[in-house]
Amino acid sequence: MNDLVAKTNDATVITLQGELDVNNVEDLKTVIESELSDGTGKILIDLNKVTYMDSAALGVLVAGLKRARLSNAQFKLANVKGNVENIFKLTRLTKFFEIYNSVDSAMESF
Repeated sequence: MNDLVAKTNDATVITLQGELDVNNVEDLKTVIESELSDGTGKILIDLNKVTYMDSAALGVLVAGLKRARLSNAQFKLANVKGNVENIFKLTRLTKFFEIYNSVDSAMESF
């Protein structure tokens, strides 16, 4: 997993790519926790280039959402497509996350 963190319009966009699994998801957890600890009020996770996601990765996203809510921060997802979208639908996580078709539409919603 390679990730890119960009701060734009007082929001943090975390762009992920490749496989998100138990072997590398700790990096994502660290980035999310760091951003929330620094007082970031808006976090967007861009999953456009993610090819695979396991339950550990889903757990990190759910934990990030929970922590964001406790911090009164917004936590959104963009570009949830293909196999990743199927996982979100099967687990019914689409009911808990704000999911947008693009980074632009997610950014406009903040």
